[in-house]
Amino acid sequence: MTWYLSLSPPPQRPGPIPAQPVIDYLAAQPELRRVEAYEFASADGLPWLRVIVAETRPGGGYRYDAGDAAPERIDLIELLCAYDRPPDWYEALACRIAAELDWVAVEESEERRIWPR
Repeated sequence: MTWYLSLSPPPQRPGPIPAQPVIDYLAAQPELRRVEAYEFASADGLPWLRVIVAETRPGGGYRYDAGDAAPERIDLIELLCAYDRPPDWYEALACRIAAELDWVAVEESEERRIWPR
């Protein structure tokens, strides 16, 4: 089972941003390795994780298939986290990414904002 941490622009700047600088930033993180043009996984030896960069569709949501190109602009980074691991590691990574982008990070299922605190 998985749970989600969602990162998005703050309400005062809701629009998408260029994807490539964000993808480059994520690719430089030692905890991550790129598995698709739009997706990262945790590095070997770390808790299971998937990170997806996306531009949401009107009304919300996104969809990518294996082999799809990375989006040109993004307004969502989704961290899919494993339930069987402590949340601290996932939250620290999400907070670091959100702080770098000046975005907001939330755990939507719990209606809990984790960044900014």
